[in-house]
Amino acid sequence: MTRKVYKSAMGKTVDMGSLLLQNERVRAVGNMNVNARGDRLDSNNQIVEPKNQQAQRRYKKQTNVSTGPAHSSTRSAKEEVQQPMIDPTDSFSDLPIDEPIAEPAVSPDPVTPPVVTAPPIAETQATPAPVQGGGLAGAIARSREVKQELEKTRRQQAQAQGVRRI
Repeated sequence: MTRKVYKSAMGKTVDMGSLLLQNERVRAVGNMNVNARGDRLDSNNQIVEPKNQQAQRRYKKQTNVSTGPAHSSTRSAKEEVQQPMIDPTDSFSDLPIDEPIAEPAVSPDPVTPPVVTAPPIAETQATPAPVQGGGLAGAIARSREVKQELEKTRRQQAQAQGVRRI
């Protein structure tokens, strides 16, 4: 028995602890599909997932108890997945042998290759273009750009506001 005993306005005693225990398997009011204990229910009021199992699932999700290596980024995890698994004991003796390909004969009239000129140095050392993408990287790049403007006079500020009255 619990200490949650209250007196009503009519003078009757109401034991809230016993009321909770009596009605803990009754479907709760609302749209969450749970009973008073917190168990998930289906449409026939049958328990789908008990509250203890839900808590264990959340705890396992929070703790990092994986058998694989811990990656510092998603890029490194994807690179590991994309690397082919090579068996060191495989001798590759079952692969077909490629025949050498004959090189094409050289024509008697040599063709002069086109002349490529290098661009001037001033053009190659241009400032990098700003990042046009969205997301965190784009926001950081935009916040690092410094735009300096000359301070405007009061007259220039008034002209920038436009017409006030007609």
